[in-house]
Amino acid sequence: MLPILKPPKFDLSEMARIQEKIAKNVVREDRLKKLKSIAGCDLSFASGDIAYAACALLDYKSLRLIDKKITKVKIKFPYIPTFLAFREVDPILKVAKNIDASVFMIGAHGIAHPRHAGLASHFGVLINKPTVGVAKNRLCGVAEEPPNKRGAYSLLKDGGEVIGAALRTRKDAKPVYVSIGHKLSLKTAIKISLETTRENRLPEPLRVAHELATKAMRG
Repeated sequence: MLPILKPPKFDLSEMARIQEKIAKNVVREDRLKKLKSIAGCDLSFASGDIAYAACALLDYKSLRLIDKKITKVKIKFPYIPTFLAFREVDPILKVAKNIDASVFMIGAHGIAHPRHAGLASHFGVLINKPTVGVAKNRLCGVAEEPPNKRGAYSLLKDGGEVIGAALRTRKDAKPVYVSIGHKLSLKTAIKISLETTRENRLPEPLRVAHELATKAMRG
């Protein structure tokens, strides 16, 4: 596990350099052993700088919830596009601690990021575990609209480089954007995202984690 890379001060140039270090450490091939479980991580924001982080551990085959952790956190970093990891990675690391998952799913981008180091990659590299990023919206790159059927996808490219995929998880729903977080191939990241989706647009690990975080936030 890499030491947690934190900038000594609020300096976006230094933060960009940290992201470049993260990107160099991302493994873009499968390093999975057995897919027994999957953990989804999400945050729900309350008022001010207070948020609730949740990690939901699901059995991979049945998608049954087998463990969960929810914690109240104080957010210390403002929202700045492309620097989301500096705002959210610490709370997610905290809530995912001691959760033993085969793979982690983060509701954010992995390498589908201007510096190839979105929150999913930042988290994956820090814990050195297989991680997939699934985001609701595109951050960078271009992709054709995938056919309107479940399982259809088109490659997301940036300057000719494949950085992810626009995946249709259900018919008549907008695609989600899947990318490598760490220690997975894009093919496996797409497969995992599709296999863990039921009737909702978002895969179950993220849906359940969001539900847990939102419920805690509402008290």
